[in-house]
Amino acid sequence: MHTLLQRLPLFLASLLTAAALSSCAEGNLSRLHNARTGAIGIGPTGEFPHGHALSHSKPGSPEELRVHAAVQRGVERALDDSRAFNYVPFAKMEQVPSHLNPFIERAEVKKFAAANRLGAVVRVWVTPNLHHQSVSVGFLAHVSSGKVVASDLATAHGPVPPLKNPTARASLPTWEKIAYEATKKALAKVRG
Repeated sequence: MHTLLQRLPLFLASLLTAAALSSCAEGNLSRLHNARTGAIGIGPTGEFPHGHALSHSKPGSPEELRVHAAVQRGVERALDDSRAFNYVPFAKMEQVPSHLNPFIERAEVKKFAAANRLGAVVRVWVTPNLHHQSVSVGFLAHVSSGKVVASDLATAHGPVPPLKNPTARASLPTWEKIAYEATKKALAKVRG
C-alpha cells in the first residue's frame, strides 16, 4: 500500500503531461521565429514523463548509455536544423533542473528561460527501442513565460534489414540518424 501511495503523484503527473501533449498537438512553432531557444531536458525518460532525470538516465549498461548519447545527438542536430527557432546547445544551458515538477513546470520553465536568456524552451522525451530499432520523440515548446505553444509526438524506424548488433559502436550513427528523423517529423507537424 505504501508503494502505491508513493507512485500516485508520479502517475498523476504522467496523466497531466500526457494531457498537455495531446491538448496542444495543434500548436504552431511559427510564434518562435528566430527565438533563442534551449532545451530544459532531452532524455530517455520512458514513453511518457514520470519525473525521471531530464538530461540523462541511468541506463543498465555502457552500451545502452552510448545508444542514448547517440540518440540525444540526433535530437539536438534536428533542433539545431529547425527553421522555427535559433537553438542553443543543451551543453550550454545553465541551472538545468534535475527534475521538473509538472505542477509547477510553468514557473520552472520561466526561471530556466530567464537564467539562460531564452525566448523559448523545449522539453524533449526521446525513447530508443532496441528491440524494434525505432526512436519515439515527444516535445513541449514553451515561450519564455512558461506557456506551452506547441507539442507533438513522432516515431522513426531503423534500417531494413535491422542492425545485427544495435548496441555496437558501429550502430551509433544509425541511432543518431533515426533520432534525427523522428525529431524532424515531430517538428514538421507544428511547422518547425
